[in-house]
Amino acid sequence: MNFIKSIVFGKYLIVTNTVSCGLMMGIGDILQQRSEQWKRKYLQVSADQELDIMDDKKNTLFFVQCSNNFNNDNQSNQLVNLTNKFEDDSTSSGLDVIRTRNMTMIGIIQGPFHHYFYGFLDKFLPGKTATSVVKKTFLDQVIASPTCLSIFFFGHEMLEQRDLRLIYGEILAKLLETYKVDCCFWPPTQIVNFLFIPIQYRVIYINLMNVFYNIFLSHTKYDAE
Repeated sequence: MNFIKSIVFGKYLIVTNTVSCGLMMGIGDILQQRSEQWKRKYLQVSADQELDIMDDKKNTLFFVQCSNNFNNDNQSNQLVNLTNKFEDDSTSSGLDVIRTRNMTMIGIIQGPFHHYFYGFLDKFLPGKTATSVVKKTFLDQVIASPTCLSIFFFGHEMLEQRDLRLIYGEILAKLLETYKVDCCFWPPTQIVNFLFIPIQYRVIYINLMNVFYNIFLSHTKYDAE
């Protein structure tokens, strides 16, 4: 066990930090996709849905009438059509694998930055004094957060092969608002990190917290239009 620990959190710590960063980014996106699907299925009450319900009722009445008026072959055909309708509806609940892949790749790109940046912070500002923790938190917020958000938005646009003007437009529209939320989430999270988490586990802790933050990032990138 100690041998594995020395490998995972010692010699190959950068690999651990990089892979875990990618995995947590992907998991956050999957949770966000499932959340959006759940909201669409159970929580949204709209005029369109009410019309769909009315249409379903009409289709049901039509099916019953067909069952009473046509022979068994026609009844079977109606059943097949109705079954196909529900099967088509169910296929729309699948995950966007390309989207999750892109989120995972962005996490892998960010992983080495996390590894070296937090290693630098601990060498530049060692210890757990109040002054050291406040300075680390401040530097994290003014250096790491803008850098990671820029990698996030720019990297996604490049993976999607979008025009540079569109990339600039999205970053301009979303970066500042995202950073405001970042300033609320990460400072208290990082204070806990710098006070209580051992150095070799700090990036892992950040990656675990990123699962929750990446739900927001995924929403901002794909759903908040």
